[in-house]
This record gives sequence, C-alpha cells and structure tokens, in this order.
Amino acid sequence: MTESQSGPSDDQLFVTLVADLVTQVWVALGKIKHPATDKLERSIPAAGLIIDMLDMLNRKTAGNRTEVEDRLLLDSLHQLKLNFVAETDKPEAPEERASEDVPAEAAKASETADREETAEKGPKEKKSRADKSPKSSSREK
Repeated sequence: MTESQSGPSDDQLFVTLVADLVTQVWVALGKIKHPATDKLERSIPAAGLIIDMLDMLNRKTAGNRTEVEDRLLLDSLHQLKLNFVAETDKPEAPEERASEDVPAEAAKASETADREETAEKGPKEKKSRADKSPKSSSREK
C-alpha cells in the first residue's frame, strides 16, 4: 500500500505491531488467557523469542521512532523482561508437568494396544509389526 492510498499510517502500524507482540508475550508467560483456547498457557521459550524480536525491533528502529512509539516500546520491553525473569524463577506449574506427561502416557497406551493386537494376530505378524514401529526406524537413523 502506498502513502497516497488510504489506510493505517506507519505510526499506527508500528504501534499495532508492538502491541500484538507484547500481547503474545503476556500469553506465553501465562499472564493472560490464550485467545484460541481460553486457557492460561505458559511457554517460556516462546516468550523469550518474542522479547528478543522486540529487542531487535528496538535496535533497528532506534532514532526513527516518535516519542510515543519510543516510550511504548521501551516501557513494554522493561515490563516484559521483568515478568520474564520472574516467571523463569518460578517452579513449573503442576498442569504444565501433566501436559508434558500426556505424550508419554499416550505412547504407553499405544504400546499396550499394539501388544494386545499382536497377541491376537500371532507370532508372524508380530515380527513384521515390530519392523514397522517408529522406534526401530529411529534407531536405524
């Protein structure tokens, strides 16, 4: 979109970009609910990555921001970094540990189902099923 066309100004776009990134960090820190799931979710690595992006944006746009943009970006970075440090110092929430255990539990359930299935089919199919399992193929790599 060129400047002659109507639409948001660069100032408005910059503020919107910063506000969107800041909101993503708050979601990743588990401070506000994720809009899609309506649940508090915490992802410290994602929060750190977005904070790094905002830091890069700060460096790349230094000297080329309005006073309002400058204050918004610097104040946001300050608050986000303080909260990031506080969140990384917190122990992991029980829900987070439980969600990490879900894949392991699913794998155990799958292995149990596979054993039951192969027991029903007999020894010949059991061997061919084991050859196709993801575990055996990952060892070959």
